[in-house]
Amino acid sequence: MLVHGNQIISEGAIFIMIKVSSDLLKLTPYPSEDYETYALANLTACSVFLLQEWKLLTNIENVIVLNHRLFPTKFSLVGWPQFPDANRTNRSILQMRPKYRNLAASITDEGVFLNERGRDEATAILSKLGPPKIGDKDSIVVDYKVKSEQKSARPRTVTQDDVIVKIKKSRLFKVYAESRWSEARAIDLLSLLGVYDHTPVKEKRNRLEVFKTSARETKDIEVQNFIKAVEDTFSSYLSH
Repeated sequence: MLVHGNQIISEGAIFIMIKVSSDLLKLTPYPSEDYETYALANLTACSVFLLQEWKLLTNIENVIVLNHRLFPTKFSLVGWPQFPDANRTNRSILQMRPKYRNLAASITDEGVFLNERGRDEATAILSKLGPPKIGDKDSIVVDYKVKSEQKSARPRTVTQDDVIVKIKKSRLFKVYAESRWSEARAIDLLSLLGVYDHTPVKEKRNRLEVFKTSARETKDIEVQNFIKAVEDTFSSYLSH
């Protein structure tokens, strides 16, 4: 069951939990007649919302794949329906910026991050479409299997390994690694997460969850322990 605020996307349905990005390819497309009236940017907001719920990276690759899996008639190449049209997703993401449709709080190489308006729009659409499915089943929990991310010769956006490198370069990780944790400050956490003090708490937690997923999938125990220390130390800050 997927809950956003007080809304439930599909009453009585169990929400599929996707644990690794490769399992996105197992998802079943929605019927085209169910989503053909929605704008591309709004459908892309749905994909970003789902990736955030699954604690997966919201980088351009994942969004392109999920858009094509769920909404193929909107995000396929003309004449080549088996392949995603990356340009359509790129344009949709640009339209989500505050000065246009105002669905995203920020768009960086690390991913797309929805604002409250974007989350509300995605929830409204998904409540009508129903939860994503795998095959013909409504409720499947995908078994968690650690799968290493294959890095291409020319990486285009952030990978799991890139996230780990970024964490280890942060000042907050440095004071942790050097056993100076008493020096840890909220400003260091903001720098690590790439957010501002006024950024919604949900967005801050989402970014930390992405870090947790990367640490788990790369099996980096040191970073996993670091994130646990961050959660314990800044629990109040991350909950208000």
